This record gives sequence, structure tokens and C-alpha cells, in this order.
Amino acid sequence: MSDKQSPTELFGSDRMWGLKELPLPDPVSWWPQTEGWYIVGGMILAGLCYLIWRLWTRYRDNAYRREGLADLERMANDPVALKELPLLLKKSALMAGSRQQVANLSGRAWIEWLNETAGQELFSMADADSLEQLAYAQPGRAFTDGKVAGHLIEASKSWMRMHRASA
Repeated sequence: MSDKQSPTELFGSDRMWGLKELPLPDPVSWWPQTEGWYIVGGMILAGLCYLIWRLWTRYRDNAYRREGLADLERMANDPVALKELPLLLKKSALMAGSRQQVANLSGRAWIEWLNETAGQELFSMADADSLEQLAYAQPGRAFTDGKVAGHLIEASKSWMRMHRASA
């Protein structure tokens, strides 16, 4: 090929000379054109609002769990504070269940209710005596049995995490 090429060699044929480029169509709008899409968009927006509301109410309703778990962590490090464990469990149970259901429970019935709402047996019947002993201990006295105290703290943490509130 030579250094200089004719326009016919560059562009094909002489008939192409003088043609103008066709105009492109307007870009397609992404904005919905029919009412149905507005309805679908409104339903999606309503669903998102409902989901956010449910997540927020669940977070707010579980505040007692977060506070209870923080208190249990404090009790695990302070044997004198362990005296508050029965009260903490009862307060948390009152948040989870109805007052008529929970308020009068004690002893074996209390332990059975705790295990029932957890869905598994976390507390033994011997724990009923330990919780009662803690509830009526003299102020400022530490609970002496470390193994029982550790079991009660761990069982209480598990119950706080997994119990289901009754309607």
C-alpha cells in the first residue's frame, strides 16, 4: 500500500461522502411511567418503614435483657452483689411475662417457670434453695459457695439470652 490512500480506499465508496450522521433517539427515562410502579414503590416504602419500626421496638423491648446481662457481669465479679440475683431474675421475668403469672412464683414453681420459658432445663431444683438463700441473706454478706454461684450466674445469663416473653 502507498503512503497516500484515496478517500475511496479509506471510507469505502464515493457514495458515502456527504452523508450526515443520523440523530440518536432521546435516552430512555428511568422514572416510572405508569401508576402501577408508584403503587409498588409505595408498598416497598411501607414495608421498609414497618421493618424499621419492628426492629426498633424489638431493640427497645429487649433493653431489660441488655441491662440484666450487664448486671450479671457485675455480679460475677462481686460476690456481695450476687445477693441481687433473685431480684434481677424476678424483675426480668416481670418484663417478660405477666404480673399474674410471675409475681407469686417461688421455690420449685419459680424454677419450673424459668426452665419452661427458656425452653430447656437451665436451673435445677437445688437452685431454688440457693436463690432463696441469696434473697434472704444478710446485707453485705458474700455468698460463700463459688461453684453454686458460678452455676447460678451462668444459668441466669443463658436464661436472659434465650427466654421468650409470654403474650
